[in-house]
This record gives sequence, structure tokens and C-alpha cells, in this order.
Amino acid sequence: MKPIYDDDYQECFVCGSENSRGLKLKFSYDRDKNEAYTKFSFQEYMQGYKKIIHGGFLFMLLDEVMAKACLFNDMQALTAKIEIKFQKPVYANEEIEVRGKIREIRGKKIKLSSCCIDEDGNPRASAEGLFIRV
Repeated sequence: MKPIYDDDYQECFVCGSENSRGLKLKFSYDRDKNEAYTKFSFQEYMQGYKKIIHGGFLFMLLDEVMAKACLFNDMQALTAKIEIKFQKPVYANEEIEVRGKIREIRGKKIKLSSCCIDEDGNPRASAEGLFIRV
């Protein structure tokens, strides 16, 4: 497992260390499972309904972990399409783990999947994505 940090991403809202308003998340790569991952606790200002985290924040992390799966495999790629399934609410101050992995590569097209799970391993949201290598 190795962390990923790069000068090109210092201003990224999700992982950038230089973005004063960003989340500053650190992602790692589990070589045994071929998955990028991070853990995170959403804050109350990220809620939609009372105490329930807004789906846009979950979408953002599911997208980002798929992008990191590409980067850990030495591929820079941009999101082309994502389909997300919200399974159960995520609550403010609840720690979740987000994981993403490459499923298939065909030329410049990369198919990926990601999931958000709680501390007990229960799925809260999942996504399937298509990224394009640049």
C-alpha cells in the first residue's frame, strides 16, 4: 500500500494539501485487492436532510476514488460517465470507507467501480464509472 501525492493535484478539493477549503484526503492502494481507498467522516455542514449527508458529497468521493485507482495504475483519466446507487443513508460524523477499482481497460476507455461502506462493512452507496485516458 502506497500513498499518492502529486504536485498536479495540490489544489484538488478532495485530496489537495494546498486547497484551504478542501478535504485534504489521503488515498492509498491495496495491492492485494487492487483497490484505491480512503476513510472519511462527513461533517454536519455536508448534510442535505437533517443529519443525512447530501448525495453530492458521496458522489464526489465515489468519483475521486475511481480516479485514484487509475492514478495508482499510472493512468491519468477523466470521468466520462458515472451511474450511482444510493443504498442507505450516510450520517454526519459517521466514518465510512470508500474503495475503487479498475474492472476493464479497452484502449482509452477504463471501466471502474467504487463503493462506500460503513464500519461494519455494510454498503451505503456504489458506483460504476467510465473514464477516458488523457
